[in-house]
Amino acid sequence: KYKFVLFQYRSWLSWLGVSLLVLLASCYCVMFSLAHMGVGSPNHTLWLLVVTSITGYSLMCIGWGSYNKFALISCLRSAFASITFEACFMCIAVLVAMVVGSYEVSSFFGTGWLICLVF
Repeated sequence: KYKFVLFQYRSWLSWLGVSLLVLLASCYCVMFSLAHMGVGSPNHTLWLLVVTSITGYSLMCIGWGSYNKFALISCLRSAFASITFEACFMCIAVLVAMVVGSYEVSSFFGTGWLICLVF
């Protein structure tokens, strides 16, 4: 690797990670707007979990593609933090789906006490 003075220079792997992160943010916006409109699949929460798990790969691409001396260590650290969040989110999603009886987001809005947990 070469030493770059400015921080704007990134490799193609890092730009791929940034593009993937922008795509995932767009997926989040589409999924949340569909849930707000009441349109969605019975497995909407599981698809949200899939999009969340791909975020770890984009963070790894961004960190590993940067021209930094500790690029591999920093990207693994951020990826493990994302995996930890994903494991907690998966446990919460499974528990709430067991209580409500469905992975569909519209059934979450039907119970009043569950909305209090979100807000």
